[in-house]
Amino acid sequence: MANQGRFEYNIKLITPKDNQRRGVVFLISEDRRVTANEAFKKLGETQERHLKTRFDWWVSGKIKPNNYHGWNKSESGGKYVNCFVFELKAERFYGFLCHPKKDDRRYQLCVLVNHDFKYRRNTDPAKLTEVEQIRMTLDIQRSIEASLGELLKEKHENPLDRTKH
Repeated sequence: MANQGRFEYNIKLITPKDNQRRGVVFLISEDRRVTANEAFKKLGETQERHLKTRFDWWVSGKIKPNNYHGWNKSESGGKYVNCFVFELKAERFYGFLCHPKKDDRRYQLCVLVNHDFKYRRNTDPAKLTEVEQIRMTLDIQRSIEASLGELLKEKHENPLDRTKH
């Protein structure tokens, strides 16, 4: 867990651990900028199912720009190329993409950070700036790597493999 100032950061895995290519997590913190997980908890059953379906589509490599997307270099001078959003009607779950596995740089993780409602065509740049600031914080990057390592390690632990004493 990282401690940035007075806040600690951790992650919560949403998608299955056994995917070798991609995963989706919520960033967890008391930091007021980190709102995605709390907003997700407040979704109704149908909304939650629809959003989880979008996570599964992205993890499986499907391209669905009306349901999730990133930003091109040509947009905003390339400042937000690592930012990503999952859309659910007017709701938006903003995050960033990273490659946190030191032993497998092909593995891509989407870290969902904040939530907002969008009623205009263009995304509020303040939301993307917040996400980018969080993405660039070294302690948070280290926390994501360590937390993901622990979460994925749990997958490999099999109680039947333990030696009996």
